[in-house]
Amino acid sequence: MANSENKEEVMQDEPKKTAKTATASKKKSRLQGLKAEFRRIIWPDKETITKETTAVVVSTVILGIIIALLDLLIKTGLDKVFQIG
Repeated sequence: MANSENKEEVMQDEPKKTAKTATASKKKSRLQGLKAEFRRIIWPDKETITKETTAVVVSTVILGIIIALLDLLIKTGLDKVFQIG
C-alpha cells in the first residue's frame, strides 16, 4: 500500500503536460532527429554520380534492346502459328 501511495504523491507533484505541449515536444524531437540524420549523410561526389548514372543508362538501354528483340521474336512466332491455321 505504501508503494502505491508514493506513486500517487509523485504523480501529483509532476506538472501535467497538456496535449498541445506534448505534440509540440514530439514535433521538436522529430525535427531534431531529422536534422541529426541529415548531418550523417555522406553525399557522393560528382565522379561517383557520373559513373552510377552512366551504369543505369547503359543497363536500361541494353535491357530495352533485349525486351524489344524478345517482343519481335514472340510476335513473329505467333504470326507464323496463326498463319498456318
